Amino acid sequence: MKLNKTSLYSILTALLTGSIVFLILIGQQLIGFGSIWAGVIGALIITLIFQPMRDGIQTAVDRLFFRSRYDYRSILNKYGSTLTRPMSDLDRFSRIAPYLLWKSMKLADASIMILDRANHCYLVRAGEGSGDELVGRSIPEGSLLIREMIGRQKEIDGEELGSALKTGDLAVEEREKLEGLLSEMAALKAALMIPSISESEYFNKPTLLATLNLGKKLSGEPYSREDVDFLKTLAGRAALNIEYAFIFEELKKNQAQVVKSEKLAALGTTVAGIAHELKNPLTYLLNVGQLMAASWDNPTFKDSVLKMLPSEVERMKLIIDGLSDYSKQHELKIEPVEMGGVIEKALAILGYEIKKNNVSVIKKFSAEKEAGVLALADKYRIVQVFMNIIANAVQAMGEKGGDLSINIRKNGNEVRVAIADTGPGIPADKLQRIFDPFYTTKETGTGLGLSITKKIVDEHKGSIDVDSRAGGGTTFTICLPAAA
Repeated sequence: MKLNKTSLYSILTALLTGSIVFLILIGQQLIGFGSIWAGVIGALIITLIFQPMRDGIQTAVDRLFFRSRYDYRSILNKYGSTLTRPMSDLDRFSRIAPYLLWKSMKLADASIMILDRANHCYLVRAGEGSGDELVGRSIPEGSLLIREMIGRQKEIDGEELGSALKTGDLAVEEREKLEGLLSEMAALKAALMIPSISESEYFNKPTLLATLNLGKKLSGEPYSREDVDFLKTLAGRAALNIEYAFIFEELKKNQAQVVKSEKLAALGTTVAGIAHELKNPLTYLLNVGQLMAASWDNPTFKDSVLKMLPSEVERMKLIIDGLSDYSKQHELKIEPVEMGGVIEKALAILGYEIKKNNVSVIKKFSAEKEAGVLALADKYRIVQVFMNIIANAVQAMGEKGGDLSINIRKNGNEVRVAIADTGPGIPADKLQRIFDPFYTTKETGTGLGLSITKKIVDEHKGSIDVDSRAGGGTTFTICLPAAA
């Protein structure tokens, strides 16, 4: 008769209890204590010894007689603790499940095959044992094996397929199907395949995300129903983590495009202003060109041209240079950059918006005094930092306008640029979130401007601080390493 776990526990517990009672009776006879003292001693023994011994016996039984069940719990606990927090690295995640199953269940091989949405196939991302040879192999979404897995939405057992083939009355079509499935499983060195299916709204329909491909047990034992139930639980956990990794990879892939879109959106709001700023000097140059031949000998005209022409050309150059710096994309190149010139470029690009919103710019620095204030920065990316902050300040003050104060100073080993506005300020409950991606208080904002600004400043090993109070305006202070 086969002894089950509960019966074995009961027998061993009864033996343990009888042994303790027997020892108490022997002690009573030898020592001669009264029945009361014997009862007290017995209670103490049971309290201090019985439960620990009972737990130890159960553990020993699990290990010796029901080892597979004990290992299942151990594997699941290891897997759960390893993946307590979802992983964003799909390759690293992929290595965990095959390794744990291969090692703990003592398999000839194990691998994991994960959906590759871009190439419409399933790719073996990791393997252990002889399954390591499969890494990089792919199977099309439309393959017989994948279609069968999606149709069943449950495991495919090679042994069951083989038994079904031995049935004599199979139709030719069914026999060919079973043979095809076994052939594809053999190519993956899989005796058992467990699907990992997501029913999340992210995919709009139940989607096969991955398969656990398990080879034969080294012991030669077949997979039991308990094996399959355990593996299905494991695959369910895997689905959640694979889905998380998919979402993260997609966000990461689109990050560059999102940043580019944010810059284009910001540029779109200033294009009309830039056109307006360039229109005036271009009109002036056109008029000068038309009048020059007939009026150049006129001393008044000549003096006017010599006085105004250089400043108008310089202003156009400043706007174009600033726009070029803002739009360029390249690897970060740190070099000494004069901060006054950077601020002037940002102000030139945003000149129309500043005038339209009746904002008065108060420069608390001079080109001569701060000409030597050099910060270590990328001269292209740093323009974007100050454009974003100045544009936010102008928008915050609204149509009624206000004052925009800009101060540049060197403080030890850093250069500080403070930009203050007289707008309504930022409420305390929103202040701590202003650098969070996609957080915005504007109706048409993307919520990426300040997030990108902080990222650029961090890349420069600098810092950005905000001082604001409701009704009292806002001051952004950007600190960058000073050039030696």
